[in-house]
Amino acid sequence: PRGTNCFDACQTAGLACQRHWFDVLNNCDALKAAFPEHTQCSTDFYGRDLPAFRPEDTTVLVNKEPKTYAASCGGRHSKTKRLCGCGFRKGGSTSSRTFHTVYNVEPSQYFEWQVRYMHLWFQQANMPGSITRLLSAGSPDYLAQGIIPTHVSPPYISPLANDAYKPYNKPWSITKWLQEAKPTEDVIMIVDPDCMFVKRMEIMVEEGSPIAQQAFYSFDFSKDDVPMQLARRYCKGCTFLDPIAVPVVIHRHDIEKIAPKWLEKTLEIRRDRDNWLPDWTNTSASPVGLSWTAEMFGYVFAASELGIRHEIWDLQNVPPVHKELFTSIIHYHVEIPLPGPVKRQWYKHSDGAGHNIPWPLPPDTDEVTTSALTHLHDAFTTLGKGNHTWTTANKYAPETRRRRSRHLRRLASWGATWAESLERVYLNTHSATDSHGG
Repeated sequence: PRGTNCFDACQTAGLACQRHWFDVLNNCDALKAAFPEHTQCSTDFYGRDLPAFRPEDTTVLVNKEPKTYAASCGGRHSKTKRLCGCGFRKGGSTSSRTFHTVYNVEPSQYFEWQVRYMHLWFQQANMPGSITRLLSAGSPDYLAQGIIPTHVSPPYISPLANDAYKPYNKPWSITKWLQEAKPTEDVIMIVDPDCMFVKRMEIMVEEGSPIAQQAFYSFDFSKDDVPMQLARRYCKGCTFLDPIAVPVVIHRHDIEKIAPKWLEKTLEIRRDRDNWLPDWTNTSASPVGLSWTAEMFGYVFAASELGIRHEIWDLQNVPPVHKELFTSIIHYHVEIPLPGPVKRQWYKHSDGAGHNIPWPLPPDTDEVTTSALTHLHDAFTTLGKGNHTWTTANKYAPETRRRRSRHLRRLASWGATWAESLERVYLNTHSATDSHGG
């Protein structure tokens, strides 16, 4: 039926969607055979739900840009019927429905309320499996003392001079967790600490077929824009590039391969800083902002060099970009404005963001903003303020029980400047558009 994705259609038939079939089916002959009621074939459109059939004008649609907008098992459109390639699951009975969610933080006041609230929401949404905080610290903090399930690994220390880049900690902490905790779950979900679970999300993935969120940038092999400039410089022999971001849903065996190379590629990009072009860091010229996003590109290039393609799905709602709730996660990483004659907004970087939540909400507040701020308000009402006494220099500085090294002082001073600039750029570059382009 219209609006159904291939993941669900194949699963209903007891099979699995296999994306390699889209290359075989993406032509007029295959589409005409599948939809004999067609009257015409069009090659004028692209989208992650194509190839497909559009009943309203009995047109079969070939994806004209499969390299840039690769068909996705999760792609769907209210006006099209998908042509799906289904097959038997690669893992067979060895693929278990076992899940583990992870995210990386430091022991700071800024992350404290986000961590406490996330674990409450995880329980309230009845999320499958377990959730573990990957803490980058020299020793366990107070939340690790039986309050929040935690794996501790030391902050990554870059071998490069003057390189206090905090996002190294994400691939590093995941690598250490996989090596030391030795999780046995098959499906791993990687999220950011500012992700909010509003309802259960249970997505089964096969080894070799991870699923991730569309990033705020894209790769077009016919262009020479900043993302493609980075790919041509840092992605060796890559024949595909998946513009992805968190959430990532991936088989444990795949992330075991990607995580160490993810760190390696991030370090490779950072090592080359003296050769970066101005537009790579100038967010006025390009949304990339490589000074902060090197880790994101490191993941993409690592996966591509390993030959691991990602399905691109809409896995998150972002207020105020999205108005209607369509998936299980709200990513509250940008400023959230409220309607009304007086300018009001909530922002996670504001002082007291964990308890100064606008309330009550105006009656014309959209569904996503209402859900986000209601979850925040209810979490604070349930949990209250944390009772820990913070003595750090600022809310971003990581607390440590050991003498602070010069490296840790540099990390503390990094602050949130680049994170905030990236989040503001998101609002200017991302829009909830139809999947079809003409």
